[in-house]
Amino acid sequence: MRTVSFMKTGFLIIAMLLTACASNPQQTPEQQVAQRAEARWKRLIAKDYQQAWEYLMPSYRNLVSPQDYGKRFGSAGAWTNAIIHEVTCEPSVCKVKVRITTKMRVPLFAAKIPEVNTYVDERWVREDGQWWLYEKL
Repeated sequence: MRTVSFMKTGFLIIAMLLTACASNPQQTPEQQVAQRAEARWKRLIAKDYQQAWEYLMPSYRNLVSPQDYGKRFGSAGAWTNAIIHEVTCEPSVCKVKVRITTKMRVPLFAAKIPEVNTYVDERWVREDGQWWLYEKL
């Protein structure tokens, strides 16, 4: 009977430890911002501007609607990939360098330059415990 009790207790402890290990450990600001920047770019690539807008600072979102935000993006190119290349953070500001691949949609250029790779610098700020992309109006 004691052996069964010890085994049940042992299994319970192992299950609790596995649950604790599976939960998200405390992430660095660089990791948090990299995840949010990558998630935002996935939405931009999918042309889901409403969801991409959700990553912008609340003060910006108070002034710019998701529809107006979506109008900023032209149709001469289509983003096909975005890789977070580098994230460096200070206590309340992070700089993110993103490598973006764009497929050209301008017919005269498309034959000669099918894709273009470039880097974009972003600034993320911490506000109310969350990281937000800083956008100028």
